[in-house]
Amino acid sequence: MIFPKNEFNKISCKEAFVNKQCLIDMFDKIEKDKINIHQMMLLHNGSKVFSVNAEGFHQKKENVYSVSKSFTSVAIGILIDRKLLKLDDYVLFYFADELKRYKKEYEKLKVRHLLTMTVGQKQDRFIGLTPQHNPIEIFFNTEMVDEPGEKFLYSNYASYMLSAIVTKLTNKTLNDFLKEELYDVIGLENIFWPEFKGYTLGATGLRLNVSDMAKFGLLLLNDGKWEDKQIVSKAYLDEASSVQVDTSKEEKALNRYGYGFQFWINKFGDYKADGLYNQVIIINKKYNIVFAMTAYDDRNLTELFLDYVLKGFEKGWKVTSKSLRDSLKTFKNNSIAIIQEEEIKRKD
Repeated sequence: MIFPKNEFNKISCKEAFVNKQCLIDMFDKIEKDKINIHQMMLLHNGSKVFSVNAEGFHQKKENVYSVSKSFTSVAIGILIDRKLLKLDDYVLFYFADELKRYKKEYEKLKVRHLLTMTVGQKQDRFIGLTPQHNPIEIFFNTEMVDEPGEKFLYSNYASYMLSAIVTKLTNKTLNDFLKEELYDVIGLENIFWPEFKGYTLGATGLRLNVSDMAKFGLLLLNDGKWEDKQIVSKAYLDEASSVQVDTSKEEKALNRYGYGFQFWINKFGDYKADGLYNQVIIINKKYNIVFAMTAYDDRNLTELFLDYVLKGFEKGWKVTSKSLRDSLKTFKNNSIAIIQEEEIKRKD
């Protein structure tokens, strides 16, 4: 595995033993369907097979939405590794002294229930919070309709509470803690993550570019180890990246293959960090690849990885006279009109 110092080492499709035509076909698909991708990068064994960006998005830090949750998970893993926290610790323990009241059902809520989004609440009230609210009070007084651990309900609030626990244990915001323990080690710079009421959001809002995402993905691919430093244990990541709760009844088909600790499980195996509008980091251990992408598109773009990237590695290298470089150039040229249209329509 090759770890970047500043820039990623570059390799050819032949060196990666990936079918170049499959990658060219992917860019033809992106062009044909006018898919709005901002940044994309493919790594093999830590080396870059290709990277591409839309016009104006070179190394641009973007809101990666719920990819943020996977960073929160790694912070929790680090604390568990250091025996400062356990999966079966009761969440109420960390907040009881600041609560005026709470629903008795929360006495059963554990850290693992936050990680797996099996809190048991009727709804995720996180989006409706305003500066006038006390988020801790509201969380512990939200109606609970299921026993903790019984039912999956996607919850931004659960991730926010994990962030708050990190702060309770370290006296640092989640973002500051990760700067020392993660960002500085793997080479992420100028990382911004908004706060609410003294706690990093945890669930969303983290600003990254595709290179930042690929580095994080490389750490995950290498079982939490960066060069000679074990940042988070393989044992924790093995649990975090395996099915911890059934999600087969989720509305979106791509979300029906299980959920780990703030990671989604792929239908084709392994796992991913996934955010709104197709912010994605896909880990594939069979071929030692990381696929990272930022976008603004409602379609299921994970299929691009399955249908073209993964298929390319399955087929292996074959000689072709066509140039991937031409496809990357065409992508950037075509992106100009798509980005202009996004700027007109985008609401957030």
